[in-house]
Amino acid sequence: MRLIVRKYLILPFSPVAGRIKLYFNQKFAGPLLGFLKQGITPRKLALTVALGFVIGLFPSLGITSILCILLALILRLNLPAILLINFVAYPLQLIFFIPFIKIGEFIFGATPLPLSFSQIISLVETDLSNTLNLLWMANLMGMFAWLVIAIPLAIILYFVSYFIFEKIAPQ
Repeated sequence: MRLIVRKYLILPFSPVAGRIKLYFNQKFAGPLLGFLKQGITPRKLALTVALGFVIGLFPSLGITSILCILLALILRLNLPAILLINFVAYPLQLIFFIPFIKIGEFIFGATPLPLSFSQIISLVETDLSNTLNLLWMANLMGMFAWLVIAIPLAIILYFVSYFIFEKIAPQ
């Protein structure tokens, strides 16, 4: 593996890293810069990025795209841009799904729900309606934890992305 030195930063370079960077530029950074060139203001694009990312982390599978579409229509944001950010955040939604539930259980002082697959299957076999109620309440606690985290995260993402888009926006 070679090392590339750029402005006091040593970066590892490998064929895989090059392909990842190329993919990132083609599928994510390029389209966002294209939106700036089409006339979207840096403020609107920063709001789009912040809301799309935060909504993409919402711990309820299957409704984040609908929420992003509604927000884009209500706030007059760029629909393709917010959906792009939402899809980029999707893997993180899966990663943070259970931690949000655990944080919600901690906030409310609830008894931790057994979240292993075998434990949930045994709960379903013994009492389906109680299991659905437990899972529903756990998901609601996860949504509350998401809300607590989402507000400051959206504010931080907005200002960081606004600063970046303001610097790279065509004059």
